[in-house]
Amino acid sequence: MAILVHGTASAINLGSDYSYAASASHGPVAIKNQLVSLRIDNKPVLFKTRTLPSISEGDRVAVVGTDKNGTLEAVALRNLTTGAGYYMPTVMPMVLAAVLVVIGLPLIPFLGIGLLFVGFGGWILYKGYSAHTAINQLKAFQP
Repeated sequence: MAILVHGTASAINLGSDYSYAASASHGPVAIKNQLVSLRIDNKPVLFKTRTLPSISEGDRVAVVGTDKNGTLEAVALRNLTTGAGYYMPTVMPMVLAAVLVVIGLPLIPFLGIGLLFVGFGGWILYKGYSAHTAINQLKAFQP
């Protein structure tokens, strides 16, 4: 279940890390992720995104995510002061998940390889749906 936290942003730290995605012709391709660590009314929040969000000290923000070891790992963030929202896309991952499940079902009798497709597709569908409901919860929030 997603947790919604809103309040005043403080102790904002910006950083970045790299992850890698496979490509057919160029091998692994580096993808830069933006990391935002902040406190919202003294609650630690970590938000990982591909775009750098615009947040300043004292801005009113709302985030939604899951609590892990006392830190809220945000899935979506909305700056209530500026009106800017930062969300991950959820439609294409859920379409990919459905395609994997559809491809995997007829492959189950063949050495059970279809179970990998169905399992991975189900996991992507679960994560995508969880993010989708969390983002809708944040969009519906009225301060």
